[in-house]
Amino acid sequence: MATKKASTKKKTTTVRKSVSSSSNSKDLILNAPIGALFGELIGTFLLAAIVISTQGQPIFVLFALTAIVLTVGNLSGAHVNPAITFGAWATKKIPTAKAVGYIIFQVLGAMLAFAALNALLGGQASSASPYTGQVTKPELFAATQLVSGKEWYAFYASVLGMSIFGFAVAAALRETKERFAAAFTVGGGLFLGLIVAGSTAILNPAVAVALQAFSNLKGSDALWYAILAQVIAPLIGSAIGFFIYDYLRRDVDGK
Repeated sequence: MATKKASTKKKTTTVRKSVSSSSNSKDLILNAPIGALFGELIGTFLLAAIVISTQGQPIFVLFALTAIVLTVGNLSGAHVNPAITFGAWATKKIPTAKAVGYIIFQVLGAMLAFAALNALLGGQASSASPYTGQVTKPELFAATQLVSGKEWYAFYASVLGMSIFGFAVAAALRETKERFAAAFTVGGGLFLGLIVAGSTAILNPAVAVALQAFSNLKGSDALWYAILAQVIAPLIGSAIGFFIYDYLRRDVDGK
């Protein structure tokens, strides 16, 4: 009789554990990833909207990104940049499936920012110059077009600027206690990267979409150069920054 009761109790415990495990798995699938993905979407939406609204001025972007990291950092880590996600993936800080999901939602967030601001722009009245009388329609801020024959300079500038930014983000990942310090490190890293890289660098492939960096281009090779400068270069630069920081950190730790 005692053996039967023990067996029944064991089965009940096993069933409860199974249900608990199933429930945890369900929560993991439905809650954590969805929350993280939408954190990336919201964060990238805000970043792209700020860049467009402030015409990409680095000082405004610094404070905007700092606030975004503080706002959605607990949800997703606030990558809000496909290049940063790529650098984290390349250094094995994020799994492949999660990285792909982040990048998709980051691009969606940037596209939504463009659509929202473009819709708001439609409600603004045209203005006439007091000197010429010429009527101009309000337009969204767009990326600076690459200078013909100088495209590779933009590519190298983006690699350099993104290496600085990626290095800063990799350093911020070590800041587990002080959230503001980590957020300001990320925002400051982007500020430094933008200043060093110059006006042609965006250092964010998703935001480059919102800034129309791949549309209204002149010349058959213009699109490929834009992709090189605004997508490939940031990916390479981010990976370089992450790898350099990790290497130096291991050297300091002696591991």
